[in-house]
This record gives sequence, C-alpha cells and structure tokens, in this order.
Amino acid sequence: MKLRGTAAAVACGILLSTFVSTRAGASGEQTASAGCRRVVVFTLPGVTWADVERWRPPALIEAVGRGAAGSMSVRTISSRTSYASGFASIGAGSRLDAGFVSGATTGRGGGGGNGGGGEAGGGPGLSSNLRAAGLDELQARAKLAGYGGRPGAWGEAIAPQPLVAVGNGDPGRPFPTPARAGRWTLYAAMDTEGVVAQAAVSPGLLEEAPGAPFGVRSDPASMRAAVDDALRLPCASVVIDQGDLTRADRLAWTTGRTLAADRGKALQAADRLLGHLLDRLDLDRDLLLVLSPTSPAWAREAHLGVAVAVGQGFPRASTLESASTRRPGLVTLPDVAPTALRHSRHDQPSAMNGTPWTAVEQVSSDRMGAAVELDAESVFIESVKTEISSAYVVFQVLLYLGAVGFLGWRERGGSEGEHGDGPFETGLELAALAVVGFFVATYLAGLIDGHVLGRAGYWLLLAAIDAALVAAAVVSIRAPLDRLLAMAALTTAVTAVDLFIGAPLQFNTVFGYTPIIAGRFAGLGNTGFAALGAAALLTGALIVHRFDGGAAALWAAGALFVSVVVLDGAPQWGSDVGGVIALVPGLVISWILLSGRRPGLRLIALSAVGAVVFLALFLALDLARPPQSQTHLARLFLDVRDRGVTVLVDTVQRKAEANLRVFRTTIYTYFVPPALIALAWLLGRPRGRWHRLAIAAPRLRAGLIGGLVLSLLGFALNDSGIVIPAVILSFLVPLALMVHLHVARQEAV
Repeated sequence: MKLRGTAAAVACGILLSTFVSTRAGASGEQTASAGCRRVVVFTLPGVTWADVERWRPPALIEAVGRGAAGSMSVRTISSRTSYASGFASIGAGSRLDAGFVSGATTGRGGGGGNGGGGEAGGGPGLSSNLRAAGLDELQARAKLAGYGGRPGAWGEAIAPQPLVAVGNGDPGRPFPTPARAGRWTLYAAMDTEGVVAQAAVSPGLLEEAPGAPFGVRSDPASMRAAVDDALRLPCASVVIDQGDLTRADRLAWTTGRTLAADRGKALQAADRLLGHLLDRLDLDRDLLLVLSPTSPAWAREAHLGVAVAVGQGFPRASTLESASTRRPGLVTLPDVAPTALRHSRHDQPSAMNGTPWTAVEQVSSDRMGAAVELDAESVFIESVKTEISSAYVVFQVLLYLGAVGFLGWRERGGSEGEHGDGPFETGLELAALAVVGFFVATYLAGLIDGHVLGRAGYWLLLAAIDAALVAAAVVSIRAPLDRLLAMAALTTAVTAVDLFIGAPLQFNTVFGYTPIIAGRFAGLGNTGFAALGAAALLTGALIVHRFDGGAAALWAAGALFVSVVVLDGAPQWGSDVGGVIALVPGLVISWILLSGRRPGLRLIALSAVGAVVFLALFLALDLARPPQSQTHLARLFLDVRDRGVTVLVDTVQRKAEANLRVFRTTIYTYFVPPALIALAWLLGRPRGRWHRLAIAAPRLRAGLIGGLVLSLLGFALNDSGIVIPAVILSFLVPLALMVHLHVARQEAV
C-alpha cells in the first residue's frame, strides 16, 4: 500500500513538473529544470525556548547554529491561539481565529468523499486533493475579524506548485470523534477552496504505544517515508507536524498537569524527524522554517514560541526580525507565508498582511538564553499589568475621595481659613505628585528585569522609584506647582528619549505593551500616547503659567507641542496614527487657549486639516523607507491602494469594536466617572472658584480645558477607548488638586 502510494505520488509529480515546465516555457516563469526554491515549515506546537534549553534537542540546536533564530509571537485574534488558529494563520499570512473547526478532512476536492471523517486511506503515503473541514466557518470568522485575511492564501499563491501537509496529531486511533481530529497541517497547506493538493495525514502515520498520550505515537519510519515522498515532488513546499507534541500538549491541557516527561519525549521524537529533514534538504537552495504555531495549551499563561530560519538569506548565528515587529529577535505567525513566498519567488497576495522574516546581526552572544529571558519577562509583565493598574486606579479614587471630603469639610467651617499650608494639604500635594510620577516610574522600572525580582520585589521597585522621584522634587524645588512641572517634564523627556533609541522602555512595561498580547511591538502604544500627550500638555501649561504668559514661554510650549506630535507620529519613532489625529487638534486648541484667545470654528477646522497634513507627511516618510522597515501606516495605505477602500472601512470598524470591547472590560471604565466628579468639584468649589481661576491662574485653567479636549479626542480616535481619557485624567486631576490648593493659598494671603 505504501509503495503504491509512493509510486502514485512520483507519477503525479512527473505530470505536475511537465505542466509547470510547459507553462514556464510559454511565459518565461521559473521552471522545475531551472531549480525551484522550496520551503519546508517544521512546526513544534506548544514548544518554548525554555523547553529547548531544558531538553537540548540536537537537531534543533544544530538548526539554530546554522541559521537565524528568534521568538515567535503566536497571538492571532483570541487571547489563546488554538491549533487550528495557529496553522490557519500560517496558511493565510494573516491573523485568523479558527473557532471550533476540527483538524479533519471532509472528502476530496474533486467531490469524491473518503468517508470516516477523512481517513483518506489506511497507509501513510500521499493522498491528493483532500478537503479540510470547516472552511465556511474559517471564512466567516476571517471576515468578522476585519483583517482581510483569506484562509489558504499561501497554497493558492504558489499553485500549481503543491503545498504538502504532513502529520497526524489525532488523539487516538481511531480518534474519538471527527471534532477531535488533529490534522492541523491541512489548514496551513490548503488553498482558498479548502483543498490540499497533496497530504500525508492518515492514521497510517500512527502506531499503538501504551503509556503514550492517548495510547498512540507517530511511527518514525512512516513519518520519514511521508516526508521523503513530499520532498520528491518537484517544486513542492511542505508543512510538517510530527504529531506527538500536539498529543502531549493536548493531554496536559485536558488533565491539568504539565506532563513534562511526555512532552520531553515528544520533543525528542520531533527532533529526530527534524534531523532526518536536515539531512535531505539542500539549504543552499531550500529554506527551512522551524516554529511554534501555538503557546503551550497546558500553561495557565500564554508564552512566546520558537522561530528558526535556515537557508539562503539567513546567515549563521543571526537574529530574526520582521517589519511586523520592527523588534530584533521577534517575529509573528502571519509572517511565515510571506517569508515562504519571498523565498520561492512568488508574489505576496494583498490579503496577506504579514511581512517576511529578515536576518539581522546577532544581537546577543546567547540567542537562546536571550529568548528564554524575553519570554519570562513578557509573561511576568503581562501577569502583573492588571493588578498594578487596578491598584493605581484604587489609590487615585481613594485619594480624590479623601481630598474632596477634607476640602469640603473645611469649606463648611471644619477648620479655620483656607491657607492650604497644613500637613494634610502637604500630604495631598505629595500624593498628587506620586500619581503623576508613577507613569515615568514604570518606564524606569523597565531597566530592570521584573521576573528576576518577583511580584513583591517588583511592587517594591515601583514604589521606591516613585517615592524617590517625589523626594527629589521636594528637596530640589520649593513651589508645589514647579514640582509638578518637573515631574511632567521628566515624563515627557524620558518618553521622548525612549522613542529616540527604539522604545525599550515601552516594551514589556506596565503601561507599555508586550509581545504576548501582540497589539503592538514597536513605537508608542496608546497608553504611552495618552501619558506623553498629557505630560506635554501639563509641561506647556505650567511653563506658560510660570512665566506669566510671556511670548517666549508661549513659543516654547508651541515648540514642545510640535515636537511631541513628531515624536508620536514619525514612523521611525512613535508610528502612532490615531495619536497624531488626536494630538494635533488637541494641542492646537490648547495652545490657542494658553495664548489667551478662544478657538473659533475656523481654527478648529484648520487644526483638523493640520492633523491630516501631518499624517500625510508621516505616510510619505514611511513609504520612502525600505519595505522591511515600513510601519502599519504604509502597509494600510498599500492595502487600500491594492484592495480598495473596504480595507480602510474594515480597519475603522475593527478599531471601533475594540473600543467598545475595552469599555466593557477595563477597570478604567470605573475610574473615569469619579475622576470627572472630583475634577468638577475641585474646579467649582467653593462657589465661584472656576471664575476666580480665570483671574488667579488663567493659563492653568486653559491647560485643564485643553486636557479635557485631548482626552475626548483620544477616546474617539483610538481603539483603546476609555483608557485614553483615564490616563489623561490621571494627570489632570492632580493638576486640578494642586491648582485648587494654590488658589486657596493665594486667597489666604
């Protein structure tokens, strides 16, 4: 049976080669005789670099030494990437959520069913034109996601050259139900009709193995024969899943145990097949990609995976990168198909929004150790972000309630005068400084690996940095508002320097972003944009106030605002599209208010035009950069140009949906109302305070109005939604509190 399957595969290969050669002779395209450039994707589901460091699989270690290595961000759309989602994203070159589709076949592409949920013959040889299950659901979910992805785009792009699926991760033989099949490579190798040109995924690849996960394991001889059959096909690219890793990972998730011994044996079995593959590939012409399509299912938290590229364009001991991340040592699943297409010299379809992997000079003498540390830090920061943000919100709410309660009691005659020089007032000012300083404290904490300190140590580090910043301001500066100016200016300066040097303090920090979530990998995130915008606005307003609205101070504030827009939007620095659209009108209106004028409709309209002009300039800069350096702004423009305005509509819709989703899930939703109430009370009490501010501190009042405008625009124009005004209010309410005390102190003189 196996011989007949192999003979049939060879015959099909000869016919296919003849067909390809005939077409190429007529069109001038590449031919088999000219030498096709083949790509083999070898998958290691659920494997992390810590696993590699622990078990030291020799073939994988050899591959790392012979090529480029990095970490794989496996996040697609859902918070955890399923097997189907991971493999489908490889084949689509775009983020896909496969939902509940099973790793099974439903028949043959020509319409002939094969029965039994796709048993496709009992032997391990290649079968032709198998149809993967669940294509309709995949397509519906892809449309719903709004990324424009097409399941099967890779297989479609290289046709008529075959993309071969090899591997069977079924949980048993026979597997319990079709819904629990494990032939996930089908989703990476299929075309847009759900058809896989050639596949070896039958139960004939398995053998009984009492004690192994689900009582079966992949038969080494059958797997090697299937791989050899696939490699004999002229011009064929191959996606391989050895199968044992999937079963071990699946059983560990099912039982709630780590099953380290089973996972170690599975990794070694996969590594032996990888060694067989390395012996048979011509890596002067072929390209081998070894990668993790999923995070460990058994682990409570998501992890980064393994990524290795061996072949032309990936020098020995180099580091992986892609334009999707612009971060050395980090690539994503949607980048796999574009990498394969570039190597095989096929055009990348517009439906693919991934970008090819590239190799950069080795960034660490111990690439594997660096990858292990990156995963540990990413997982740690992601695990503490919510609790630290929640504590920050709770602290502010308690502070503002206490401040309003005390000041209201004093207003009703609970204490003498409104001199504002008592210990409680001093405590309120110090607490307000601590609130503003906490953002820059989290950035500075990024200089130290948090996972090494542990949770308690990291909390102490943040508190110590924040306290040190407040103490330095108190010791070196006498006036409370000047202290606030120093803290806001420090936040602005640290963020600016960070962006200039590649945003290391935005990466894997509490108010930054992590590769686990994979919403952003470089530049300035939405929370960072809000903090930078608010800190710059406070700095400008306090400078103008400090120098009584002088022309030099106004021009200094204007220069600061322009610099912030450039930092936020320039593709080589912040690359933040939504931030530019919000910052330009927000800061223009703020500057007009600081100058003592009221912005009319014409100025507001001109500021909106200014946002478009800035965005156009940044787009032009981005398009002038090499493709591997371009940001999402240039890629969005090119997608709209190639695929029509529907892409832009889908993007806007996806961001609007994300805005609403964040509104329903974040603790900041519960922070904004009490913060606004506290702000209104501080600026309105005692009665007439708002009008007195126009006389005592008109520039500070203008800055507060400008901050509210910026928060409103940021909320409307960013997919982080309510988080943006919450962060800006974390700067505005402390300013309002200190202004309240400042005016009270002046009135008492």
